[in-house]
Amino acid sequence: MMMGLIRIRQNSQGGRKMKRKIFSLGLALVLGWTVAACNNQASPGGDGEDPGEPVDGGKVTMSMFSAPKGIFNPVFYEDQYDVYPLHYTFEDLWYYDKDLRLTIPGLAEKWEFSDDNQTLTIHLRKNAKWHDGEPITVDDLIFAWETIAHPDYTGSRLYMVEKIKGAEAMHEGEADELSGVEKVDDYTVKVTFEQAAANTLANLWATPIPKHVYEGMNPKEMVKADATKKKPIGSGPFQFKEIKPNEYVVLERNPDYYGENAHLDQIVWKVVSQDVAIGALENGEIDFLTQIAPEEFESLKKNENLTVKETQDFAYQYMGFNLTKEKLQDKKLRQAITYGINRKAMVDGLLKGHGTVLNQHMPQASWAYNEELKDAYPYDPEKAKKILKEAGYEDKDGDNFVEDPEGNPLTLTLSYPTGNPVREKSAPVIVQDLKKIGLNVKLDQPAEQGVFYEKVEKAEYELFLAGWSLTPDPDPSGIWMSTDQWNFPRWENEKSDELIKKAVLSKEAIEDQEKRKQIYAEWTELVSEEAPYVFLYSMNRIEAWNNRVKGVTFDWRGAIEDHNWVNEWWIPKDQQ
Repeated sequence: MMMGLIRIRQNSQGGRKMKRKIFSLGLALVLGWTVAACNNQASPGGDGEDPGEPVDGGKVTMSMFSAPKGIFNPVFYEDQYDVYPLHYTFEDLWYYDKDLRLTIPGLAEKWEFSDDNQTLTIHLRKNAKWHDGEPITVDDLIFAWETIAHPDYTGSRLYMVEKIKGAEAMHEGEADELSGVEKVDDYTVKVTFEQAAANTLANLWATPIPKHVYEGMNPKEMVKADATKKKPIGSGPFQFKEIKPNEYVVLERNPDYYGENAHLDQIVWKVVSQDVAIGALENGEIDFLTQIAPEEFESLKKNENLTVKETQDFAYQYMGFNLTKEKLQDKKLRQAITYGINRKAMVDGLLKGHGTVLNQHMPQASWAYNEELKDAYPYDPEKAKKILKEAGYEDKDGDNFVEDPEGNPLTLTLSYPTGNPVREKSAPVIVQDLKKIGLNVKLDQPAEQGVFYEKVEKAEYELFLAGWSLTPDPDPSGIWMSTDQWNFPRWENEKSDELIKKAVLSKEAIEDQEKRKQIYAEWTELVSEEAPYVFLYSMNRIEAWNNRVKGVTFDWRGAIEDHNWVNEWWIPKDQQ
């Protein structure tokens, strides 16, 4: 996961930018789950033979479906296609391991919390350098934090420094520095937070930026600077060589990288239209493809020159209820609707089996997944009809649609955005399923994503389709608290709020992940009972690469998102 950046992204191949915990408009990776693939897997190349010893040299060509915006600074980018080159050019303090824990040292060689878990001491390694040869010190880390806390900063990372003492005062223009940050020496810094939390590491900004390059600029100037747009100075195993807007970005091996040097000479990120990407992969024009539709899986699997794998992504699609609408405030109606939608048929048909039905906010790959909810709300139209009847919803005029308990006609409208083909196909399926249990649901015209999410935020729709992509820490605040701006169903529940806070702030949750998991189990069961969403499905994240690239590792992150793995990639001399 790149730089511990945005914790939650609206998943839709589209979405609205959040103040906290969300990725940018227009993007989401293909989703999924395959338990076997969640183990760390190193692939020799696809045919199983021993590829021999790694050799240096060669280049790998990667694809992106749209041109990057050209904001090559981790503090400021808001576009998925900008982050692709950043994966390999900027280093984090720490990284997730295969068990979804932040245990792997990056720029920080070690770190420790105080006894009260409110102060974190970070020790940077002393042999890391920027791409221009300058040493990386805590000044660069503090500079990144203070850039984000600056009053002129308008990006989406504020939540990743806001818990540092003094961050609010600095952002409000009442202070020039962060009072909770103490520089011990050039490679040691102490950070004191407003309160201890179970996910402090996951929520703390962990990517330094070069102070010596940007010093003297305010955030508005930094976004436009050459160091952001044309000549980025990073810290990772690869460095920027050439940026050609709308066409490609060329990265070259960083010979002064503190860790193991990469085998490859270059990585090229090339803009390739989505409709020709499969062909480009098959004819060798590109080496990796990461956004593969389920219907492409079987044909790609038959190609002996490719390795194709899938894994559960931390993402899901859902149908939300607008609970500000009086007709949707009846929990029994919402439960009946959930039983009445054949979600398994969506996975089998629309996803060709490359996905799973989900019944909770926690993806199945998460350590916080509640196994007890695995089979909640199976497709059962007869049970749905029974719940409706018991709650007073009956067809009294013989038109095959139920009236509400007061005898009034009940009609609902389902709205959805353009941009996600599977979701677009699921909308009429849902309407037909609900008609079978006696609900008169109209299908709205699909809306352009920007318009759609504006209306969702304004609570204008009744039923709406959307999705979230998550990162490993399971904290659902930002979208599930009663007062959250991105709580689109407008679900207000004091018990839910209490449990969400308890799972992050209580002493038991901070000290024991198993206790934290138990709190989330109680929370997910409450959500399941109240049904403010119909959790629909999680698509599989499917990726493929050319077998000439050896040493590729694949796990819950896929194949390309870990900065260390790229160092292991290599190409035999006769295929370079």
